[in-house]
Amino acid sequence: MKIRLNIPASQYEEVKNDLEKHGIEVSDDAPLVLSSVSGYSDWLEVRQDKDHLHIPVSEVIYIESFGHDVLVHTKDGTFNSSERLSYLEKTLDPSLFLRISNSVIIARKQVKKIRAAFTRKFTLALSNGSEVDVTRTYYDIFRKEYGI
Repeated sequence: MKIRLNIPASQYEEVKNDLEKHGIEVSDDAPLVLSSVSGYSDWLEVRQDKDHLHIPVSEVIYIESFGHDVLVHTKDGTFNSSERLSYLEKTLDPSLFLRISNSVIIARKQVKKIRAAFTRKFTLALSNGSEVDVTRTYYDIFRKEYGI
């Protein structure tokens, strides 16, 4: 059996060693995922070309999806994720991340400027220079979360 681990970094090596002692292979390309229910992810598994990487969630600026493609944007570049946006939303700490549209999750601390529009929308300028829109569906949630 082959599984992928999505657990806090502090527990990763211990859990991996225990599973391998019992004949379970831990691999970044496994179809099954073992997740921690006691906390949120400390890192995200991403791909860049053919390499699988783990990036700390503290480096994430925003995550966006285009159809089946999910892109994780950091100050160091853009990476692909094999996870769905809805799954990532559940694994990220809601005190650090906020969904602002059907296709975008932002890191709360990465918002540098909020610009209101007439059509119940906001445009956010992020720390890497990107701009993303808070859609009407998420408008009231965003206002409440940011006290606007």
